Amino acid sequence: MKNETIVITQERMCGWLMFNRFHCLNVKPDLKDTNRKIYIFRDSPGLRETMGKYQQFKSQLQNSKF
Repeated sequence: MKNETIVITQERMCGWLMFNRFHCLNVKPDLKDTNRKIYIFRDSPGLRETMGKYQQFKSQLQNSKF
């Protein structure tokens, strides 16, 4: 099995993943937009599940605002 990686382009998603104990392997400049960075993580089912939880968490925050 190869070590597959996933590229995250959102800084907040990167922060969420690191908050949930996933290690960012590398940070590089985005070649399409020099004002942004890309964050590289090792892909896994747990990482994908945590990414899905971020979307749920974000939706709950938006629904709870006045």
